[in-house]
Amino acid sequence: MNKIPLLIMVFVYSMAIYHFGFANSFKDFFIFQNAEITESHQDSKQLMEAEKFWKIIEITKSKSSRDYEKQQFELEKELQKLTVKEVLEFDNKFRALKGEIYNWNFWAAAYIINGGCSDDCFSDFRGWLIGQGKSIFERAIQDIETLSELNETNGGDWEGLSYIPTNVYEKKTGNDMPQGIQENFEIYGEEWDEDEKYLKNKYPKLWAKFGMK
Repeated sequence: MNKIPLLIMVFVYSMAIYHFGFANSFKDFFIFQNAEITESHQDSKQLMEAEKFWKIIEITKSKSSRDYEKQQFELEKELQKLTVKEVLEFDNKFRALKGEIYNWNFWAAAYIINGGCSDDCFSDFRGWLIGQGKSIFERAIQDIETLSELNETNGGDWEGLSYIPTNVYEKKTGNDMPQGIQENFEIYGEEWDEDEKYLKNKYPKLWAKFGMK
């Protein structure tokens, strides 16, 4: 007979938790979700400091175990930890580095490694190369033939990493990413001939490793 009042008390207590505790939790959750997509929309032409930038790249490379698709996922996670201004500064640095290697030597390397390389392919290649980390990137600037030491080139599937900062910025703000810096689109260096003999003589190590048989 005493079970009925007890059940009523349990019911009332449960309802109180539902209406007050859950309601507050739901409110907090709603605020959190809202904050994820309403961070202040900002513009900046500042570049992320090099050490911080390369540390992020190395973290994503280490956590992805040379899986390029996973590296893109890891980069998104790392950028989600930053403010929107920092995300833009990361993107500025990324695009500045892409512009730095917009030259004929790097296009030749991409061409040999992939067995041909269009404009879009070359853009993706430069993003992928940045993702290989500071040491590989800077050694290639000093000597393009050091890329012949690479054992994994993801089969020429280089698209993806360049898009991650934009995606993260838009998720955080609900706005398009502002322009930031102006990336260099003026190619420089000595143009090469799309001739096997020419490329083999000019880049012997790259050709020996990746050249068309």
